[in-house]
Amino acid sequence: MRFEGRIYRPPSEARSVLIQLTVGCSHNRCTFCAMYRDKSYRVRPLDDVFEDVDMAAVAVPNARRIFVCDGDALSAGVEAFAALCRHVGSRFPKLERISSYVNARDILKLSEDELRTLRALKFSLGYLGLESGGAHVLRSVHKGATPDNMVEMADKARRADIALSVIVLLGAGGRALSEDHMRGTIEVVNRMQPKFLSFLTAMIVPTTPLMTHMQEGQFEPLTDRAILQEARDMLGGLELTDTLFRMNHVSNLIALDGRLPGDKAILLSRLDSLIPRANEMISCVCTGAEGLML
Repeated sequence: MRFEGRIYRPPSEARSVLIQLTVGCSHNRCTFCAMYRDKSYRVRPLDDVFEDVDMAAVAVPNARRIFVCDGDALSAGVEAFAALCRHVGSRFPKLERISSYVNARDILKLSEDELRTLRALKFSLGYLGLESGGAHVLRSVHKGATPDNMVEMADKARRADIALSVIVLLGAGGRALSEDHMRGTIEVVNRMQPKFLSFLTAMIVPTTPLMTHMQEGQFEPLTDRAILQEARDMLGGLELTDTLFRMNHVSNLIALDGRLPGDKAILLSRLDSLIPRANEMISCVCTGAEGLML
C-alpha cells in the first residue's frame, strides 16, 4: 500500500487494513487539530486506490476490516466511496466491516438511499469528531457544524444502520466555556445515543490556532483536576441505553472503559476517588515531539 504523509486511524482500527482514498481533510479548519496541516486536500485517483487494495489483498488476504483514510473520506463523493467499497468487497472474501472518519456535512448531504447503498457494501461504522455539544464551543473551534447538525446526522446514519463512534474532547472549551461544553455535550450525546463513545483530551499542539489563542490569552486551558471533573460531570449526566464507553486514549490522564448504563456507577466512583488527588497543573500543552505522538 502507498500512503501520502502521516496516516491517522482510531485505536480500535489497529488490526484493520488502511486504504487512503483522500489526502488530508477537506475542512481542515478546526483550531485544535494539527493532523492534516501539512497536507493539501485532494481525492486520490481511483485507479491508484484500487491498486493499493489489490496489493493489500495479496499481503493480507483474510482481512476482515478496512479503514478508509484520511480525515473525511466521504468527501470524495458517494460514487467514489461506493466504488472503493465494491472493489474492497470483491478482493476480501472475509470482509466484515468498512469504516472511516466522518463529519456531519458529508453524511447530511447524502440521501438515505445512498447511505443504505453504502451500508449494503459493508460501510457500517463512522468515527465522528463531535468534540462538543456546546454551540459556543463548536463555533469557537471552527467545527463547521451545529449541535442540531450533529444530532440530525446521527439520526440519519442510524436509519441506514450505520453505527457511530462519537469522540468528545475534554477541555475543548477551556475555562470560559467549560459549562457550555459540559451541558451541551450531555444533551447532544443523549439525543444521539451512539453505539460507541470516547472521551479524549483536547491537547494544545504547536502549529495550531488553539496554541496561538492560548499564547495570546484568548484561551485558558483546564488543569488536570478540572479536566477530570469535566469528565465526571459529563459522564454523570449521560442517559445512554447501550453504549460502549472508552476514555483510554494516549491523551487521557487516566484509563477508563465500560458499557453504559451498566458500568456507570463504577466509572463515576473511580473518577470521584481520583479527582481530589489530581494535580492543579496544566499538562495538556504539548511540545512538538509530544504532539506527534497523538
